[in-house]
Amino acid sequence: MPEKLIEKRGNLRNKRLQQGLTQSMLGNAVGVSTEHIKSLEYGRVNPSFKLMLKICEVLKGKPDELF
Repeated sequence: MPEKLIEKRGNLRNKRLQQGLTQSMLGNAVGVSTEHIKSLEYGRVNPSFKLMLKICEVLKGKPDELF
């Protein structure tokens, strides 16, 4: 996996932790499973556009920062 992608997905995890959210809490807030959040953070899957926007809203981040 390209290093830039790994770094960006690390940003997703770091931003979630900065907000004091667990993977489960973020998943509940955006309507997906904890496992799906974990897969996003590890770069195994890509979010849909709609999910990406929901995550950005909850984490108060921009798509280019998190994904």
